[in-house]
Amino acid sequence: MAFLCGLYPLLFYYSNNYAAINSVTHLAFFVLFFIGLPFFTITIGYFIFGKIKRLKSYQLHYLLVSTIIFMVALMSQAMYLTIKKKILLAVLVGSILASVVLVKHIKKVAIILLILCVTTLPKLGATIYDHVKPQKWMDLPDDIKEVKLQQKPNIYFIQTDGYVNEKTLTNQLYKHNNSLFSWLRDQQFKTYKNFRSNYPTSLASNASTFAMKQHELGQRIFPDLEFPNARDIISGNNPVLEILKQNNYQTHFIVQDEYFQQNRSQNNYDTYNIDLAEIPFFSNDNNVKKNVFEDLKFQMQQQTNQPQFYFIEKLLPHHIHFVPQKNQIEEERKWYVKRVDSVNYWLQKTVKHISKQDANSLIIIQADHGGWVGLTNWNDMFTTKDKALINSTFSSLLAIKWNGFNQNNFDKDLTSSVNIFRVLFSVLSDNDKLLNGLEDNSSYNIRIESDKKSIEKIIVDSGEILID
Repeated sequence: MAFLCGLYPLLFYYSNNYAAINSVTHLAFFVLFFIGLPFFTITIGYFIFGKIKRLKSYQLHYLLVSTIIFMVALMSQAMYLTIKKKILLAVLVGSILASVVLVKHIKKVAIILLILCVTTLPKLGATIYDHVKPQKWMDLPDDIKEVKLQQKPNIYFIQTDGYVNEKTLTNQLYKHNNSLFSWLRDQQFKTYKNFRSNYPTSLASNASTFAMKQHELGQRIFPDLEFPNARDIISGNNPVLEILKQNNYQTHFIVQDEYFQQNRSQNNYDTYNIDLAEIPFFSNDNNVKKNVFEDLKFQMQQQTNQPQFYFIEKLLPHHIHFVPQKNQIEEERKWYVKRVDSVNYWLQKTVKHISKQDANSLIIIQADHGGWVGLTNWNDMFTTKDKALINSTFSSLLAIKWNGFNQNNFDKDLTSSVNIFRVLFSVLSDNDKLLNGLEDNSSYNIRIESDKKSIEKIIVDSGEILID
């Protein structure tokens, strides 16, 4: 029972969080925490009760109560990342009283725990399979991995979170007159008015962007936006990094929090501003906070004669959070546009610094997906047939300071995030044949109808939104 009371919370936690904790070090830690801690604690207590005459008759009571207490405490940690002390106290009192009756059925309690463990296995098994099977979707249609770049400027890939494009920002949902786009054009950026993401969330979108391929969310037995191995791809296991490093680029990963590195995946980039030792095993993806601008400044000061690539992520303006309140849509719109103003200041400061210190660089500013303004809850994103709300989900900022490198306008068909790097490598290699491998610009989402999940193409290559 001491083993089972920890095994179920362990399996439960893994079945619901596998993509964020699928490392060997996570497994070792969680086995010790969920199984080792209760097993040794309960076993020692059980031994002590057996050795003391006055307590020996309560040995099974102790086993039952301690099993229940550990089970509740560990489930609390697995579900909320904290132990609910008041609930635990109530359970302690209740289990002590109940043990008078339940101790006679202790074997049945053990069987119930075993059944609970078994119920987690189908979901966990399917999830593990999704992560370990070959990722054939990442196979590229040509030899772009072997491309030799003729021009090697320092590249700054700045990603804002949930920042919609210029056209969307002024529509009836967002109603925000934003000066950033005109400022960017004054700074010689090319802005892309109808740009969009191919997926509605950061992991799915970025996995596709850095793989330069559409995955269509089709790699899971049970459809989910937590795309398999997305963190590994984003944090360095991708063809974009491979191409850059083959062309002698030094690469840097500068982010605001540990979300992309939650599963302790850290490879291929030459530097990371978040060290693995800073990331807690029980991460809520919001434990580590970095000053992105200062970390960028520091890393720029370390530049060598090699060409440099920087992936820079800023968690603004961020998408809305579906907070139930009076006039919810309007209040969340106000919250969103206020944060747009904040990130505008940050972007201007960052661009000015880069332009001053690295005048010949190429700067890309791209959002991972839309701001979701107008949606009222999480499921609304997967059920809505409103074109304005679908556009709010996928509309994304893209502005590029080509700095004279894009002489042949190879970006004329650049309308979605999946093709950013293929276009970039075509420009820098002056090879328009690479554009023959451009991916379809369609956008995909999970569709929920009558409690059934499926993957659906929401926006086609031309930009038309599909609705029934």
